[in-house]
Amino acid sequence: MGLPPCGTDMAHHALASASPAYLANKTAFDAAWYQGATLAVSDSLEVYTLPLVVHVIHRGAAIGVEENISDAQILSAVHALNEDFRKVAGSNGDGLGVDVLVEFELAKRTPDGLPTTGIVRVDGSGVPGFAEHGIASLETLPGADQTEVKALTSWLGDDYLNVFVVPEINGNNGGGGIQGFAYTGPTGDVRDGVTLLYNVIGTEGTLKPGRTLNRTLTHEVGHHLSLYHTFYDTNACGSEVDCVNEGDFVCDTPTTTENASCSVGACPDAQLENYMDYAPTSCRNTFTAGQRQRMRTCLETVRSSLLGSLGAVPVVDVDLLPVALNASSVCAPTWHPVLSVQNQGVLPAPGATVHWSVNGIALSPVTFNTPIPAGATIDLALPEKLLIGILTEWTFTVTLPDGANDDFSGNDTLLHTLAYTGDDAWTLTLNTDFFGNESSWAVTDSTGVTLWAGDDYGFGANTYVTSACIPSGCHTLTIVDSGGDGLALGGSLLLQNATGDTLAYIPQGNNFGDSIILDACAATPAIYNPWGTDTTDPNPCAPPCPGDLNGDGFVQAADLLDFLVVFGLPCSP
Repeated sequence: MGLPPCGTDMAHHALASASPAYLANKTAFDAAWYQGATLAVSDSLEVYTLPLVVHVIHRGAAIGVEENISDAQILSAVHALNEDFRKVAGSNGDGLGVDVLVEFELAKRTPDGLPTTGIVRVDGSGVPGFAEHGIASLETLPGADQTEVKALTSWLGDDYLNVFVVPEINGNNGGGGIQGFAYTGPTGDVRDGVTLLYNVIGTEGTLKPGRTLNRTLTHEVGHHLSLYHTFYDTNACGSEVDCVNEGDFVCDTPTTTENASCSVGACPDAQLENYMDYAPTSCRNTFTAGQRQRMRTCLETVRSSLLGSLGAVPVVDVDLLPVALNASSVCAPTWHPVLSVQNQGVLPAPGATVHWSVNGIALSPVTFNTPIPAGATIDLALPEKLLIGILTEWTFTVTLPDGANDDFSGNDTLLHTLAYTGDDAWTLTLNTDFFGNESSWAVTDSTGVTLWAGDDYGFGANTYVTSACIPSGCHTLTIVDSGGDGLALGGSLLLQNATGDTLAYIPQGNNFGDSIILDACAATPAIYNPWGTDTTDPNPCAPPCPGDLNGDGFVQAADLLDFLVVFGLPCSP
């Protein structure tokens, strides 16, 4: 018996029909894997780079709202995926396993040969059932037909790894149930790729508790490259006799049934750290050498077209692309934008000029003469600006420093909506003890709604600092330790507000047991006067000299533009 190939089973509850391309290569995969003699060591293997395209299939929401997740969230997902597959030292992917020597890049050219960011957004609400229930993994389950939904945007799977981001799977409202699914081999049609809920992808942005390490994407990409669950086709501990033809068909993953804990395995030798298990995401950090061999064999046979794809190769010499901003909401009535700009060309750019506006009013362009190497992304810090309402609409267009367009002007502009919340800015500093994976916390309001939370911390003592805008009122901070010994092994926690006042504190080495509950109150936001004439205003913005609204030491046309931004606002609350 040969090893089951890089086939077309859909991991998580469904089957797909075999494509002609798969059937033609089935024998090659079986032979390559079965013969697979010695597992090659990492220094003798070529690094494979795969072009990835993220299709955000939303229901009409603005970018950065609900399932229409931000570019920054997507970029964080690709970064974390590479950390896991390359076992990057010092990162969350630096676990017990091996470097797979497979990397992922957002596509730089479309199937038609045009430049692209590798991020595609499409409104799927016109497909029957999508607005109500999202996408269905099986025809018998709630949701829109996945073929019809993916046909709106799929680039097919021969040259790209498609990642479809959706609001719901099988009508789960983005909550429990299936978090994602993938096929373990080519389907030969628009379905091919990985499908994920919008709130389980990436390490920042709109994420649910327990899904903040991007491990769902890592897990599903493992399926895409032929891996099965470590507990696949296993009904009892120790029941596997022939590891080549039983279980997950990988011999160096111990026999196990499904696991649900980071500390207690369902079987004595269970590898709870394996990315392809169902243990909590906080303890998953491992691909084995056998899993690496299986994935690379899949790429060298039935998915070999990915290795010859030009999808990650830039189209033009210089292509400056505004990809992300540093915030979608702020607590203070001012904003200091930081714009991330990528050069998707094959030659370095001499720098960039940012042309920007707010609510249709143009602001002074800002020129940066820092060279941007080919393929690199740099952060450009723009001057701080006053905000003129709860929501402001910003436009950022990037050109070459002399004002000329780059070689492709179709992707030079980024639209951005910024919300001013007027809330209290809280900062939480958590020093985990050695068993940081046991720690989690949440801030809830008086009705029990979670306002802010954190978990998925890795093993070892580390410092984590995170900030959030918290509405006024008194709230509850709950810290949980699943090991039952609090932060006894050297951990501590500090919660502060915008002015640096301590709202909650757990001293180093405190053994609070399973959990501790602390009260913390957010200040009522002050009414902001954009002219700064009231010296009691907690946010004074009076310029250093009359008329110098942007604080650059000169009164000139740029100050008039800043004045127009707030023209018409009342001079007193």
